[in-house]
Amino acid sequence: MISRTQLYSNYPFIHTALAQLGEPAEQSLPEATVHLIRLYVSNINGCQFCQEMHDEALKKSAPSKLYERYKVALSNSDLSSLEAFDQAALLLANRVTSASSCELDKCFQQLLSESQQLAIIGLALQINNWNRIAIGLNL
Repeated sequence: MISRTQLYSNYPFIHTALAQLGEPAEQSLPEATVHLIRLYVSNINGCQFCQEMHDEALKKSAPSKLYERYKVALSNSDLSSLEAFDQAALLLANRVTSASSCELDKCFQQLLSESQQLAIIGLALQINNWNRIAIGLNL
């Protein structure tokens, strides 16, 4: 099996390139929402390594009651208990991750500015790539 060291020595730009995809989200979205998106996408992709990492980051960044609400929503695959902003962010991240052609509800589009939508798309691209790296390396 290929190691992380081998991958990164052959593709030394991976960390920088993927970090840049997430920077707009880290600057324009609440920290807990960023970690929620990363955890949600990792759940969709079935990346256990990333799920554990992002669950821990979410737990540190969200108040305990909000963290519990996030966990229940994700475990039940029912986003309706979340604030509309987080629902919209996760629906957009899901659309990017699942490559679905479903239309986002207009009210959700109104909740996210264009820059936030772009930031969420970049963040979804980032975590999807990290998930595939972790899965490919059998982490």
